Amino acid sequence: MTLMEIFPLDNLSSGAYVSLLPLILLSFGAILSLLVGTHKTRGHGNAFISSGVVLGLCLVLLGVNAGAEATVLLNGTLVIDSFTRTLSFFACSFALISVIITRGIDLKENLLSEVYALILFSTAGMILMMSTNHLLFMFIALEIMSLAVYVMVAMRRTSYFSAEAGLKYFILGGLGSAFLLYGSSLIFGATGSFDLPTINEAITSRTPTAIYYVGLGLVLTSMLFKVGAVPFHGWVPDVYQGAATNVTAFMSAGVKFTAFMALARIAQYTIFAEGVPFMQWFESYIWLVAAASMIYGNFVAISQNEIKRMLSFSTIAHTGYLLLGLYAMKMGPEAGQSVIVYLFFYALSSLGAFAIIAQFESGNEKDLRIDQIAGMGLRHPVMGACLTIFLLSMAGIPLTSGFIGKYGLFNTAVNAGQVPLVVIAVLTSVVSVYYYLRVIVYIYMKEPEGDQAIFQNMRGAGIAATLSAAATVQFGLFPRAILELVKHLGK
Repeated sequence: MTLMEIFPLDNLSSGAYVSLLPLILLSFGAILSLLVGTHKTRGHGNAFISSGVVLGLCLVLLGVNAGAEATVLLNGTLVIDSFTRTLSFFACSFALISVIITRGIDLKENLLSEVYALILFSTAGMILMMSTNHLLFMFIALEIMSLAVYVMVAMRRTSYFSAEAGLKYFILGGLGSAFLLYGSSLIFGATGSFDLPTINEAITSRTPTAIYYVGLGLVLTSMLFKVGAVPFHGWVPDVYQGAATNVTAFMSAGVKFTAFMALARIAQYTIFAEGVPFMQWFESYIWLVAAASMIYGNFVAISQNEIKRMLSFSTIAHTGYLLLGLYAMKMGPEAGQSVIVYLFFYALSSLGAFAIIAQFESGNEKDLRIDQIAGMGLRHPVMGACLTIFLLSMAGIPLTSGFIGKYGLFNTAVNAGQVPLVVIAVLTSVVSVYYYLRVIVYIYMKEPEGDQAIFQNMRGAGIAATLSAAATVQFGLFPRAILELVKHLGK
């Protein structure tokens, strides 16, 4: 079978061109950012402006065309409808905030101006990955997204921590991608297709062979690695610490959001297919990984004295909560909606928290210790208040968006009958309150001692933190708009 047979080229209509315009803009915008970034003195500024304008235009296009008719390309390989346009809007929003955070950090960390182009390339891969039902095309989109992130992680050239993190992420990421590709080939051998709806029809109409189950196990393992679930989490702490903070923010929001959406799509058509024997083994696999991620992530985070490393174990715990929602998807689409809401709210808090951390850490510093920000709330009240909001939201405290997301996720899981897993989630959430409040105690109730962090007023990171804090409080107090949007899309 040739590539032309797998991805047949169609004559594109004007509507198809409009649907593809955000991807075209991201691709050519990335190339433009590379070119204008070569200026000797204004390269970083030019790349920042061009990438920001491109992402702004993409947001406008996606917003204006959100309700347009669906576009199906490459014989159903690429589907651009209201649902995928909204997911793409979220991804571009996270990318734009990451670009804003990057301004200032790029010079402090001696990053190349190419970082802006890499963010655009990675965002294009995210959109492609969330718009396809084709396993092989999903692999291609994953590589477009991941290769750019590998480079960004290792871009702090004066820090050996960054080089180590980039190498670890590249090796382990390559292993995860190999699992996805090999597993997809086994599924193709068992069902005769890479297309997820066709695979679903094949396994529900006849009993799958052993090759199919092996392939599905490899694909599922690959996606669990990409979302950073236990026991495939080994890259998360080192990469979060070694990468520049703007890159860490982009990964914690955009990459996690995209990987979970792809995992949910795969699970919808394979693991939760009705009437297929032995699927309960894969469901139990997700159950165990979810429980292990919640328990391990929260309890290990307690002992961390460095903020980025603490948040890295925190994100492992949040992965467990999201897998709880994914596990509940077998009972209906409502769980998928709660996963999207939780992901969106968590991404906002994560972006804002890393934006604040970036303003207090020194250049080429591996991590910022908790004791280094003692008294920050009194010396820098706005930044202290914003970081407090983000931490409370991650803990799921009422009046923040994190509470709305966590309540919706747990409520959906209870309605789906997953009470034991919800009990684990609630108890581990109580544990998480300790290490989040510990940071808040240092912000407001501890006297500065020894080596203290110096505030570096980077306008981009400050704007991103303020906007994220406002959105976190806004959606916590008035969540109806975003909830109705996701509910409408879920239909």
